[in-house]
Amino acid sequence: MSRWQEPQAIAELAREITVVRRPNPVTALYHWRYEIGVLLVLPYALFSLFQAAGPIWGAVVLFGVANWLFYWKSARRFLRDRLRSVVVQHRLRTGFARARVCTLDGKLPVILWTKPRGDEIEVTVFCPAGVGYERIEQRRALLAAACFATDVHVYRHHKRANVVHLSVCTARLRKDADDDVAELTPAPRYAGQTDGAAIALPAPFEGIPRAARR
Repeated sequence: MSRWQEPQAIAELAREITVVRRPNPVTALYHWRYEIGVLLVLPYALFSLFQAAGPIWGAVVLFGVANWLFYWKSARRFLRDRLRSVVVQHRLRTGFARARVCTLDGKLPVILWTKPRGDEIEVTVFCPAGVGYERIEQRRALLAAACFATDVHVYRHHKRANVVHLSVCTARLRKDADDDVAELTPAPRYAGQTDGAAIALPAPFEGIPRAARR
């Protein structure tokens, strides 16, 4: 091992044995915002419904809404995609911790934004100092396994090196009938892009929240 490789090997060893830090309370609330919102809004909505309409008509309304969601294909798809996005967020955080995509002191990247697009989930990640595109790219196979996904593609941000885009592909492999080569069709936003290309951050998320900087 050469002298210039020794510091890298030592840093890698330190990263492997470090203890992953728990998020601060503000970041933890941001991670669980959807679940907290459901736990707060759903009981209040049910209580208000039964108080206003009574138990019988309240049950009728709930039955009608359940049937409406069951038979309306667009509503089912919307709900399924949103639930899948939430699951991917939590699985990615677990994958970051297990694959040691973290700083030497155990700080993990922060997921800023997720959005389903067809068979893929677009994820925007804020990287703390010490983690960048290269580290996530090296671990993308482990991240795909953690998300129960077919593959994970990693893209650079066009302005900020500390912001990385991930495309978590949940589609099944499509094989060519002639050569049996499995291939994936990228999401429309990433069509024509190669891994490592610069992708613009969505306008509402140009600013990085304070919780991500801590």
